[in-house]
This record gives sequence, structure tokens and C-alpha cells, in this order.
Amino acid sequence: MYRPTIKSNLWLGVMTIAFLSLFFWSETSRVTVRQENYQQRLDAANLMLHAIETLENFRLPALNLHQGRNSNDALVFTLLGEKDSPITTDEGRIDDKITVLNPNYAAAIVELLISAGVQKGDTIAVLLTGSMPGANLAVYSAAEALKIHPVIITSIGSSWWGANSVDFTWLDMEKVLADKGVFPFRSIAASIGGNDDNGGLRLSSVGRSMIVEAADRNEVTLIKQGSLTENIASRVDLFKRILPLNRYAAVVNIGGGIAALGHKENSNLIANGLNETLPIRNYPGRGVVHSFADEQVPIIHIYDVVEIAKTYSLPVAQLPLPKVGIGEVYETERYNLTVVAISITLMLLILIVVKYLDRQHYKWREEGVDPDTLV
Repeated sequence: MYRPTIKSNLWLGVMTIAFLSLFFWSETSRVTVRQENYQQRLDAANLMLHAIETLENFRLPALNLHQGRNSNDALVFTLLGEKDSPITTDEGRIDDKITVLNPNYAAAIVELLISAGVQKGDTIAVLLTGSMPGANLAVYSAAEALKIHPVIITSIGSSWWGANSVDFTWLDMEKVLADKGVFPFRSIAASIGGNDDNGGLRLSSVGRSMIVEAADRNEVTLIKQGSLTENIASRVDLFKRILPLNRYAAVVNIGGGIAALGHKENSNLIANGLNETLPIRNYPGRGVVHSFADEQVPIIHIYDVVEIAKTYSLPVAQLPLPKVGIGEVYETERYNLTVVAISITLMLLILIVVKYLDRQHYKWREEGVDPDTLV
């Protein structure tokens, strides 16, 4: 009995085996491809690691650490500070603070800056707090790797496990790194920080005095205008003294600094990562970032650091710290397009051959020849 070739068990079996083999070949022939700006990402991560080691080496004698202590002690006592201290302004999660100590976080910041359109030689505005030294180091490292110029204003106070050691605030860390030649830039001004940018109810008069002393010993101008609104305006004015706001290539905000954001709730109303524009919302207050947004300056908001880590496939709260240069932020697996193209071409050829044979069988049948009788 006549059956078209394409429906024969033999041909269906041959096609199934061939197609599965080609699919398996394509699926297993993946290649590792470096991300764009690979070298700048790697440079930033190596620089951040160097900064961490520089701070550890500076801090070790003061901490009087000895052999036999846990290998993480130097990192913990240098960059994680204390759960609470006289200059602690808020609560915080230690997992967040450890997550951003990963040097590869700097590579993610490089990608965010490039995605914002920042180019070599550009100037960016940076708003920091003492709460996440790791994130601060990541931004400094990315800026140096990309050869851009950050104009930095800091809130000195810190949440739990941040730069809240009274003798080793973020301004102290920053000065050490500048003195050692790791970074060529420092904060141009700083404030006390906290709920109203002046310590709020949490800070005692002693804690405020300690923060003022930190600014004095590091020779950084202290923003202390009296009200939050005045402190915000003072920051905007300081940025304008360097450049008109619309000349900044981007503004980077790290943490939930009240003066940077205008209101605590804005931490969540502004999306994590890159915001090319701020969505129109009923913001309960306006901070420095809103002034930049009015001038169409992209905003990079680093608040939920764990979410950003997951976005770039970085580990969360990993100790010892991950090695530099490993992960999807540097390299990714992709299909080998050459193999895929060859496989698709072969599949099409097989279908064409089968279709051709079918046409021949139909032709023979039309001529009165039973194909099943053909030898």
C-alpha cells in the first residue's frame, strides 16, 4: 500500500534522531563570552580589593589583632564597625553590609554607570552615608576605573554595622585611602546625617560632638544649616559651585540618606539601580536627587543592595569574600551561533530532501506506477 515518504516509520525515525542530535550539539556547544567593558569591570574590582586591604593594613595595629584569630577578623573590625555606637543613626542588616564588601560589586557599578551614559572624563554627583562602606568603595573604584570625576557629599552617621566606629568613620577611611594614593578624590562636604540630617532623636549630644570632631580632623566642611530643607539646599548649592546640575553625567545615591532623598519613604519609591528619569509620584518630600531629576540627570539609586547583587548574579553575604573576576558580571555563557546556524541549515536540508522524495513518489503515482512495487 502506498505511503508518502515523509510519513514512513523509517524516515520519521531518521529525522527524529538527526534533529535530536543537532539540538543536543547546539545546546552543548556554548561559549563563554566576556561582558562589554570587561577590563574596566575587572580594574574596578581589583581596585576595590586593594582599597579594602589598604584599610585593613592601616587598622590592624590599632585593633591589636594577633595570629590565631579568625581570618575574617580584619575585615569585620575594619569595615563592618559595630552593631551600635554613639554615632549610630539607624538600624541595619549585617547581611547587606557584607554583601557590598564583595569587590565584584564594583564591576556591577561600572555597568550601571555605563548604562547611564557616563563616559571617560565626565563628572558625576555622589551622595553617600557611612552606613555601607563597601558600596562607597564600589562607587569610588568604578569611578576611578572609568576615569570619571565624582563630586562627593557624605552623611557621616551610620546604621548598624557600618562605618560607625567613633575613631574610624567613613571620612577617616576616605582620608586613609587618599593619603595612600588609592583614590584621588574625597568628600567636599559632610553632614551629621540621621532622620533630619542632624542626628534626629537617636543621637545624643555626645554622638553629635563626635561626628563634628570627625569632620574637623578630616578637614571636611560640615553642613549644619539648622533644618533639613536648608541642608538639602546647601548640598544642591555645593554641587552647583562645581558645575551646573545639567552638566553632571549622573547622580549616584547610596543608602537612605534623608537629605539625598527628601523623605525616608522615597527610598522605596525610587527604583533600585538606574533611573533615567524619576516617575511622577506623590513624593512625601524632595531631596537632592529630585533637583537633579528636574534637569534630566540619570539617577543611580543603590538602596536594596541585595536585590542589586541578585540582579548581577553576585553572592549575598559571603565570607570569605569572593575572588575577583569570577561571575556573570564579567562573563556569560551563550549559544555558539555558528553551531546553531549549521544545525538549522542541516535540519532544513533534511526537510528539503524528504519533501523532494515525497514529490517523486506522488509523481510516480500520477503516472500509474505503484511506488511500493518499485525496486
